[in-house]
Amino acid sequence: MKISKEAFLRAWQNQKLVRGALKSAHVRLDYTNYEDFLLEGIIVYAEMLTKLTGMNQMEVDRLSFRKIIWHTIDLLRKDKQVAELEVPAEISGQIELLNNWDNQLILAQELTEMSQLERMLFFNHLIEGQTISALAQQTGISRVQLQRLKHNLLAHLREVLER
Repeated sequence: MKISKEAFLRAWQNQKLVRGALKSAHVRLDYTNYEDFLLEGIIVYAEMLTKLTGMNQMEVDRLSFRKIIWHTIDLLRKDKQVAELEVPAEISGQIELLNNWDNQLILAQELTEMSQLERMLFFNHLIEGQTISALAQQTGISRVQLQRLKHNLLAHLREVLER
């Protein structure tokens, strides 16, 4: 959709509405993509101003506020999915270490010392590529707790393999 210059300038001047929508979507000021979300929100607001030119300004603002919230939540969901998919790619760069027989023996020994939950996380997430969210639903354990466990497991394995 083409945005008029006037609509964009009006949206730029009314950043308070966009920042309020971001706050309602629980995006904090210290979030790494906050500025990107702010600009996305301004563009969405300008699109709404262009599309709804004949409506009452309060109604346009109300509808724009809601649309910015939903757009931001969608962007956050996409960021979360990308972050979950990047972790196995990070591990794949270290798989060459497993080609060494010594490393395979060390890893086999570490697998016997892992808890059942750590083994499940190692095989299902790191090897097979299942998402943390899917594992959280299967196990009933929160995503945050599984992320923390994965972080600690990776740090431990990295330390063991570097010896």
